[in-house]
Amino acid sequence: MRVWRITAHKHIETVFSGVGGLYTSGRWHPQGYKISYTSESLALASLEVFVHSETTDIPLACVSAIIPDTTPILEITDLPVNWQDVAAYPILQEIGRKWLRTMEYPVLKVPSAIIPVEYNYLINPEHPDLQLQTEQVLEFQFDSRMWK
Repeated sequence: MRVWRITAHKHIETVFSGVGGLYTSGRWHPQGYKISYTSESLALASLEVFVHSETTDIPLACVSAIIPDTTPILEITDLPVNWQDVAAYPILQEIGRKWLRTMEYPVLKVPSAIIPVEYNYLINPEHPDLQLQTEQVLEFQFDSRMWK
């Protein structure tokens, strides 16, 4: 399976290291955990980054990687009714924290809060069975019409 991640160009070398999670929390993890958020398509990855962007000044790159079909993936399907709201972050972060700490699965499949019928794949870079192969690295920029 191919997944995509958009990152600041300066972070290409560590794009799947998950170190950003040590310094900031996200919808699916509390601060202090290595985690890498990826998406099933470049289009979804771009929306996931765009909703958090305020400027076009940061040079970006998109990186695709292959997760082997034999990789065990935990899919989250039982979510609270308000899971897309910021108010649900503590519940979702606890789901992510438990997944990261148990080390049972290297990948967690979660619905996108932007497009719930599409999926993001969270990568646990600390998992001993993770086999992630970087496929391609491309320059990326948002179309200027998106900033209207």
